[in-house]
Amino acid sequence: MKVAIAIIVVFVIALAWFVAKRRVQTSDSKSVTKEHQPPKDIYLGLRSQMLQGSRAKFGLAPTAKPYDAWGVLMDWGITNGTATAVAMSDGSASVYLSSGGGYLGGIVQEPIRKAAQHAVDAAREFQSKMSPAASYPLPDKRHVTFYVLTDSGVVTASTTQQMLSTHQDPLSKLGSPCRT
Repeated sequence: MKVAIAIIVVFVIALAWFVAKRRVQTSDSKSVTKEHQPPKDIYLGLRSQMLQGSRAKFGLAPTAKPYDAWGVLMDWGITNGTATAVAMSDGSASVYLSSGGGYLGGIVQEPIRKAAQHAVDAAREFQSKMSPAASYPLPDKRHVTFYVLTDSGVVTASTTQQMLSTHQDPLSKLGSPCRT
């Protein structure tokens, strides 16, 4: 239950910060993003970097064993696309939205940093129940897919939003998305 609350806290804080930040953006700030690239392509690029990246590439400390988690990615099929929350072993946390935007970092915010580290620690409990990921499809609406990132590869498990929110799936300990 504490892990689910930690994941929700990371996601809600990051999402709230993003929404507040987006309201104060000027039209000039939009030119900083990759021009002429649709938001969905930017989202898929960020997501792909996380899923196909390495611990060393992200500058994360070595893990005790090659199969120990150093990152967790949660894809959540929401009403208008997909929301992806990422937690890393160094405490950084990010949220990407397929409709555009998101929030990167989070490590400087103590509650986010602790929640991200706790999520990575909690992921270790589920790795043995997950399957190796050969591909990274986006989840259907009201479905959630978890990816645990390790030096030995990526493992995955999926469930429904309903199963998580009613705690009928053991993965509800790892993350329980808010209702859409």
